[in-house]
Amino acid sequence: MKEGTEPRRRVVIVEDDGDIASLLTDILDAEGYAPVAVSDAAGLDAELDPRPDLVVLDLRLSHSGAEQILGSLRARGMGDVPVLLLSAAGDLAERARDLGVRSYLAKPFELDELLGVVRGLV
Repeated sequence: MKEGTEPRRRVVIVEDDGDIASLLTDILDAEGYAPVAVSDAAGLDAELDPRPDLVVLDLRLSHSGAEQILGSLRARGMGDVPVLLLSAAGDLAERARDLGVRSYLAKPFELDELLGVVRGLV
């Protein structure tokens, strides 16, 4: 890293669809972030050191629910880490509110929309 250059922001992507996880990783990497993709709560737990700057979380994971993921963050004292909830669910806004997540994005989303929300969170 060059002197005076800020470290890349760590983004943990929790997504069990490998194609979507790969796409999000590629997009965020190209934008200068340091993304890592995991598919469940155990994977997230393994990536919490060092502390992420953002967690991008799919609402409907096959092995771990969003509630479990958010519980893991809070249990590790990371309840203040920004979370971006992604889902194609029609009740996304309501689910985000129920989970205490302020930032969410409905799938499918535009690239510029995703990057704008990510920039606003980190």
